[in-house]
Amino acid sequence: MIPVADGIADEVAAQLVSMPFSAISLLESLELSSGDWLVQNAANGAVGRMVAQLGAARGVNVISLVRRAAGVDELGDQGITNVVATDAEGWADQVRALTGGAPIKAGVDSVGGPASGDILSLLAENGTLVVFGAMESPTMELSSGDLIFKQVTVKGFWGSTVSQTMPAEQRRALFGELIERIASGKLTLPVDTIYSFDEVRAAAAANGEPGRKGKVLLRP
Repeated sequence: MIPVADGIADEVAAQLVSMPFSAISLLESLELSSGDWLVQNAANGAVGRMVAQLGAARGVNVISLVRRAAGVDELGDQGITNVVATDAEGWADQVRALTGGAPIKAGVDSVGGPASGDILSLLAENGTLVVFGAMESPTMELSSGDLIFKQVTVKGFWGSTVSQTMPAEQRRALFGELIERIASGKLTLPVDTIYSFDEVRAAAAANGEPGRKGKVLLRP
């Protein structure tokens, strides 16, 4: 059981245990300090949005890559900055301009395929590439040159395993941070539609629809 303050809406509290906790656990595992740079793809997905918001709250500079220009405005509407569309010519130069030449210490890949190599190419020497998902392909296309000369570490992240092995005190602290960020408005967990239990078929169908702006929830 996780105690939640009365000021946190049920619709928000219902989402805490899954993706928000994965997002904050992922950030915690990267051991980044305030002022460090992180780059991620699939940034307009639920976890990507949370990583951007939680990172900003911790003082971490997060560059969020999206596939299309419309995604830049979409994330901007949620207060997320440093968003770059990879369908734009010279998008990698945009990333370098945002960092001002500062090293990007970590990257999060949730796509796979060539997108994995794109993230790798942006990392600094001794950087870390974390594999969080494989939306496009289960195979990562990585440059051996980037791996060798940058001496990058590549590792996976599986939220359920991390949660199970995490010390109870640390888990409580991270849940506490999530609740604090939500209460302050620095982390937003939007809801698309709420269905009653007898509308579960419609809810399941809505959950599979692309372009949702938030979660689909069930309420008794």
